[in-house]
Amino acid sequence: MRRRVILILGSLLALLVMIVSAVLMQNASVDATQQLRLSRAASLNRFIQLAASAEADHGKLQQELDTYSRIYREGLLVRMEDQTFTSGNIDPHDPQVIQALANTELNLEHIDIPAVNPLSADQALIARPFGNSTQVLGSVMMQVNLDSARQLVLQRWVLVVLVSLTAGAALLLLADRVTTWVIRPIHRLNEATKALAATKTAAPLEVAGPPELRELARSFSTMAQVMTASLTQQRELIAETSHQLRNPVAALRLRVDLLKMRLGENADPQGVQAVEKELLRVETLLEAVLRLASADHRLSELAAGSTLATSRSDSTAVPVREMLVEEMERRTESARKSGTELVLSAQHQGEVWVDCNEFELQQILSELYENCLKYAPGAPIETSIIATEKNVEIIIRDHGPGLRKEDLASVTERFWRADPTSQNPGTGLGMAIVDRLAQANGGQLSVASAPGGGLQMSLLLLRGAAPREGGHRV
Repeated sequence: MRRRVILILGSLLALLVMIVSAVLMQNASVDATQQLRLSRAASLNRFIQLAASAEADHGKLQQELDTYSRIYREGLLVRMEDQTFTSGNIDPHDPQVIQALANTELNLEHIDIPAVNPLSADQALIARPFGNSTQVLGSVMMQVNLDSARQLVLQRWVLVVLVSLTAGAALLLLADRVTTWVIRPIHRLNEATKALAATKTAAPLEVAGPPELRELARSFSTMAQVMTASLTQQRELIAETSHQLRNPVAALRLRVDLLKMRLGENADPQGVQAVEKELLRVETLLEAVLRLASADHRLSELAAGSTLATSRSDSTAVPVREMLVEEMERRTESARKSGTELVLSAQHQGEVWVDCNEFELQQILSELYENCLKYAPGAPIETSIIATEKNVEIIIRDHGPGLRKEDLASVTERFWRADPTSQNPGTGLGMAIVDRLAQANGGQLSVASAPGGGLQMSLLLLRGAAPREGGHRV
């Protein structure tokens, strides 16, 4: 924006400087021409007086002509009746001279000198007739040398150009300072807005610039602080409420167990099971909300610049193949009961390492496998590892019913479930947690329909360096 404003202001200033310079240069040329015209007109009148005098001395006249031509390097021609006197480089046979003499015989004078142009080499020719009231007795013609006038105009033009360039540079510098003074607060406000949108945290905004922008900065800072405080309170409220509800839920479960013991055979199995089922659902929901709040907090810290996902105390080189094997071993029993085969394949032999939080990667893998076993029981679950120079991609693909194309974008939304009426237990928060934990670790989760049916979930993480000899996992 600053460059565009400077470009526009610079163009306008350049146009203004050019116009002013052109006017000043034209005035300099007109002024020099006017002075030259007055001077040469006076010279013509002097020679007319010498030529028209009754006692005119032709020898003295010629001497005056020669002296003038030698001093001013200008040609002179005086015609009286049948006599012609010349001096300097004027050529009586020149067509322009002949035409000018013809005009003077008709009592027409020509003393206008065109505006002096230092870039031209043309000569000016002026002529004036003399005589009495009834007859033209002769004429005086002068071939004006414009070199000195051109040099004077050129000096003035150079001065005008230098002054114009200096003034233009000063005005452009002033425009740059003023533009910076006005635009910089706008850039800071734009950066603060982006930071607020990314981090949900109010950053200090310097109050500077014109009064209107100062007031806007103060209003934005107030709004950002109120918004940040509100979001923080909401996050804390959700986390604290979920945490505080765990105690009453635990007490309810204890009371249900005690009630079952007291009632013994008189207890209603279906009623007790319904209560236990609802208690389990509430416990699962509370646990998921707490984990989602933790994942949101981690993601907010990463966006705010804390980079917890890459800090030495929180991140380490994690072996991908080993983590997958461990997670698949944990799922072996549940996979066997549902008749699900777990398959692991890699692009190349050997271990591959990623740079992330080990515990959170375990949470991500657990949620992904849990999702496959829940919605695609009895179908193979294929896991593959694709490693490049910078990234490692973990692909977990099931052969279940999959999702409709329009539902794929909603997978990571909170409390979204493909089939809310399904008998499969769930909170609709699992994939939202995975998505936020992946981003908090500098990665990305993508969900797509697999070729041939089923769902394919890809987790892209930054590749890490293998630990040194003797190193160990944290």
